[in-house]
Amino acid sequence: MRAALLSLLLTACVVPAEVRSEAYQRAYYRGHVDRAVTLLERRLDDARGGPDEDVLRLDLAAALSAAGRDAEAAALLVEADGELETLDYSSVPLETLAEWILSTTPTRYRATRFERLLVNAQALLSFLAAGAADDAAVEARRARVLLLQSDLPDDERYASVLVWTLVGVALQRSGSHGEAADAFRSARELCGDPGLSAAVDALAAPPAADEGSLLVVVQNGRAPVRAQAIVRLWVEHGLRRVQFPALVPRPGGYARIEVELDGALAGAPAPLLDVAAQAAQRYADEQPRILAAALLAAVPRAFAADAVRRAARDDDQEDDSTRNIAADLLGFLAGEMLAEVFPADTRCWTLLPAEFRVLRLPLPPGVHHVAVTLQDSVLHAPPRRVEWEVELRAGELAVLQCVTAVEEGWTPLEPPGEEDLTGTLAGQQALELLDATGHD
Repeated sequence: MRAALLSLLLTACVVPAEVRSEAYQRAYYRGHVDRAVTLLERRLDDARGGPDEDVLRLDLAAALSAAGRDAEAAALLVEADGELETLDYSSVPLETLAEWILSTTPTRYRATRFERLLVNAQALLSFLAAGAADDAAVEARRARVLLLQSDLPDDERYASVLVWTLVGVALQRSGSHGEAADAFRSARELCGDPGLSAAVDALAAPPAADEGSLLVVVQNGRAPVRAQAIVRLWVEHGLRRVQFPALVPRPGGYARIEVELDGALAGAPAPLLDVAAQAAQRYADEQPRILAAALLAAVPRAFAADAVRRAARDDDQEDDSTRNIAADLLGFLAGEMLAEVFPADTRCWTLLPAEFRVLRLPLPPGVHHVAVTLQDSVLHAPPRRVEWEVELRAGELAVLQCVTAVEEGWTPLEPPGEEDLTGTLAGQQALELLDATGHD
C-alpha cells in the first residue's frame, strides 16, 4: 500500500506541460524580429547589474544580427566577451557547481567554453557584415587564442572547422595572408571528410585582382536549450527527487538550402558546424558532474526528509499501519517541498541556430541579385526565398547572413519526462564522483 501511494505521488509531481518561453522568443520565431529586439532591449535595461544581464545581451545580439543591424550586434558581442565569466564543468569543484546550477538566488550567468568561442565567431561575422575588416581581424585573433587554448580532444573539435575558416576569411580580408593560410590549414586538418575539406578550400580561395567575393552564412534551425527536469536516484537509502537542468532539442530548420545568383543556381552552402550535435555531446560529457552537483545539494534535503519521517513513525506498530504510512507521506512531502526551494538554472543562449552553413562566391564588380531558397521545413513551414541586392567593388568582401528560424514559426516545447537515473551510466558515474570527493 505504501509503495503504491508513493508511486502515485511521484507520478503527480511533474514539471509544467511545456518549457517556459519568453515573449521575445515567440516574436523572433514568428518573424517579428524588430519586436523581439524591442522586448530584449527593455529586458536588458531592467536587468543591468543583475544575474541575467550577460545572457540577455547574447540573445539581443542574435536578434540584432537577424534584423540586419550588424554593427550594433558586433558591439554588443564585444561587450559580452569582456563581461562573460567562463564555466568549465570538468574542473569546478562540485560544491561550487552545486551553488551555480541549484540556488534559491540566481547567480551571474556563466558561459561554457563552447559558447565563449561562438561569441567571438558571431562578433567576427557581424563585423565582416558591417564592413569593419580591422575589427573582424581583432575578433579573429581572439577566437584563434581560444581555439589554441581550448585543449579539446580531437573527437570534440569539429566545431573548430567553422571558426578556423571564419578566422581565415577575416585575416585574409585584412591583408594578413600568412595568418589566414595558417587558419585555413588548421580548418582542413580538422575536416576528416573530403567533401568538407573541399568546402574549406573553396572558402579559402581569394578572388582575382579584378573581382570581389560574396560570403553567404546561413544560420539554420534552433539550438537545444536547457529546461527544468525532474530525475530520481537512490541516495542515502531512499529514492530522491532532484531538480535538474536537462538539454532539450528543438525542432526546426530547412533540409534543402540553396543560393541563387542573378537568377541562376550558384550552389548549396556547406554545413561547417552542427551546434546541436556539439551541444548534445558536451551535455553527455557534462551530465555526470551536473548530476553529482545536484545530488550534493539534495543530500541535506534527504536527511531533513528522513528526520521528518522518523519523527512521525511509530515503530511499535506494524509497517503498514496508518500512522507509518502517514509518516512516509510526510517525509516524502517534506523532501518535495525542500526540492522546490532549489530549482535548476536553465539559462542559456536561446537564439543560437542548430547549424551554420557557408558558401563563398567570387563575383565581378557590379550590382548582383542574391537569393537564398529554403525548402523542406521540419516544422512544415512553406518554402521561403530571402533576397538581397548587393553592389560589389573589386577586392571587396560582401557578407550576407540568413537566419532561417525567423518566420519558420513558434511551437511550444515539451519538457523532458521524469526519469529514474539510478541504473544509468550517468547516474552511477555521478554517485562515484560523490564517493570520490567524500560525499556519500
